[in-house]
Amino acid sequence: MKIKLFAIIGYLVLSTFAVTAQDKISLLEIDKVNQLLELSTDQFKIVKIDIDKIKSILEEDKKILSNLRERFKNDDEPGFFEKIGVKRGRDKRIDKIEDLLEEIEDQLNKKQKILFSQIEKPKLNPLSKKELSE
Repeated sequence: MKIKLFAIIGYLVLSTFAVTAQDKISLLEIDKVNQLLELSTDQFKIVKIDIDKIKSILEEDKKILSNLRERFKNDDEPGFFEKIGVKRGRDKRIDKIEDLLEEIEDQLNKKQKILFSQIEKPKLNPLSKKELSE
């Protein structure tokens, strides 16, 4: 009897984790985020602005990487100082996204912060040569 009870509880816990992983919401999906967090009108305005800023940072980063990949394909590898400049630019974009995520979280109440922690956030990783050559 106890074994069946533990098996059922274990199944429910595992199925809950599976559903949670499948239903992960991206921060960039503002309508789903709004629905999940139940944002007030004022919160929504501020969060939307910050999310739009994050999207523009990601787009800027994508363009820069695309240009660098194209240069690598054409055997036009950037010079040492240019590589340092690109890396520093990437680091600044990483910091800016982290700051915007903190600003968003500062707008939320305790319940919303718990839900916010379950949302998939965009993230830029430090730049690697492998990433550029792919």
